Amino acid sequence: MKRIRYFDLLRCTCFCFIIFYHLLFQLYLSGICPVERLNPLFSNSNMHLATLGVAVFFMLSGASLSYTAKENFSLATYYKKRFLRILIPFYILYIVYFLFLLFQSHSVHNIFPEGIPAWRIVFTFLGMDSWVSMHGISTFSLTIGEWFLGCLILLYLIFPLLRFFMIKSEKFFFIIATGIYLIVLFHYDFSVPIHMNFFLKGYEFVIGMMIGYYHEKFNPKWIFLSLPVVIFFVLCPFTLPISTGLKITILAVAFWISAACLEPVLEKGNGRFLRTISNYSYEVFLVHHIIIYFITPRAIPYMRGMVGVLGLFLVELLLMAVLGFLLKFISDQCIAALSNLTAVENKR
Repeated sequence: MKRIRYFDLLRCTCFCFIIFYHLLFQLYLSGICPVERLNPLFSNSNMHLATLGVAVFFMLSGASLSYTAKENFSLATYYKKRFLRILIPFYILYIVYFLFLLFQSHSVHNIFPEGIPAWRIVFTFLGMDSWVSMHGISTFSLTIGEWFLGCLILLYLIFPLLRFFMIKSEKFFFIIATGIYLIVLFHYDFSVPIHMNFFLKGYEFVIGMMIGYYHEKFNPKWIFLSLPVVIFFVLCPFTLPISTGLKITILAVAFWISAACLEPVLEKGNGRFLRTISNYSYEVFLVHHIIIYFITPRAIPYMRGMVGVLGLFLVELLLMAVLGFLLKFISDQCIAALSNLTAVENKR
């Protein structure tokens, strides 16, 4: 199946947005820079780089799954490949980070709150502990993947069902999904922030599914409509009188179309650079929180103005690249070993 180049571009861009935001925001959390000076670098009253990156990535996840599942879709193969790919790196990093924290604190009680029922470790096995914690339920979360990973795993779980209904009647499926989205959007009654809501992220996932299955390419002329929308959201001097959730969706779709229109240009190159970054993006995403949270506060004594900040960012980015590479290498070896073991068992 032909690789869609702008999928790689979007994946790289999304993770850059998210990492850039966390790099900056940790400066505020560490007392290095006031948030008022940082906010203009990643947000205004109509957009936020991190929420845009997350929204586009949920679309990308849906699009990638539905695009690759056009032919020869096997339920067993889907669940096996998808969850090995997601959970093995998560497990490896969780174990290593837990041992590191245990070495530092000398006690499990200094890592997790007391009184957490032991059965809640199941949320960690599912990769959903941080997402569950976001809803006020104590878990054994180490914040690896944060809420994002658990929400995405839930959508991966129900993807085959969503795909079934989409293929059955794409128009009816999209109308129902849009109806649920609008009801949640305009009658919002959840404790979590709107940009983290499962139903709204699910709608972005559904939009991506529709694009990946039916219309993965766009007429390049569409960029003359989508790009002005993106620019308007970035430069608009006043607050748009619409829901924050709706702003996120509109901007994410416009940003997607703008990137998709670059496909003819991207096809002229070999795409190796974007493909390489894209292939390591998940592992880098998992490790980047740990690196930023650990390094930034400890760098305070060495900070010397903007040069110090740039040096800090460079060190953190290099560590992300190295640890992300190591995590992927080890994960790939484990996945290959498990796959071979499964193949041997099936032959018996």
